[in-house]
Amino acid sequence: MQISICGASLPPFDREIVKKAYEIGKEIAINKHILRFGGCWGYPYEAAKGAFENNGKVIAISPAKSKDGHINQYRFPHDNFTEIEHTGLGIPGRNIPLVANSDAIVIISGQIGTLNEFTLAFHLKKPIGVLERSGGITNSGIIEKIAEICNKVGEKDKVIYGKEPKMLVNKLNDLNNQ
Repeated sequence: MQISICGASLPPFDREIVKKAYEIGKEIAINKHILRFGGCWGYPYEAAKGAFENNGKVIAISPAKSKDGHINQYRFPHDNFTEIEHTGLGIPGRNIPLVANSDAIVIISGQIGTLNEFTLAFHLKKPIGVLERSGGITNSGIIEKIAEICNKVGEKDKVIYGKEPKMLVNKLNDLNNQ
């Protein structure tokens, strides 16, 4: 299963959430899933690091056209992944392949970009794990409201909420296998 990590990429970062992001990545690797992320810093990077350091496959989906653009234009990291796809779609354009080509996503904090990734995944009926109380959009109730208002054919049943990394990854795996 390919799981995209979507979340806050700009500070401030909560130390406990940084640890949980890392643990989510570690759980993805331990369970032999593939971690995908936007090639950015922040919580997605910490999850990528957790997977990479535990011998997991990590794919960065870059908004840049090239390695040079990834590093110099976006000032994004060039470590802790096993491969990179340069989309040339910019931000938020790269969100589409990031989400569409994944089997599930995990939301860790975030703002407008993460909300965009959530709505794409919701529309595509992907399983979505939300790390509760991780900051940003996960603290506001907006995800729950969108899921309730936009639920047409049971999409909201594919959104799970939890505070523990292992439980989130396991439940996403269960949902994906249904």
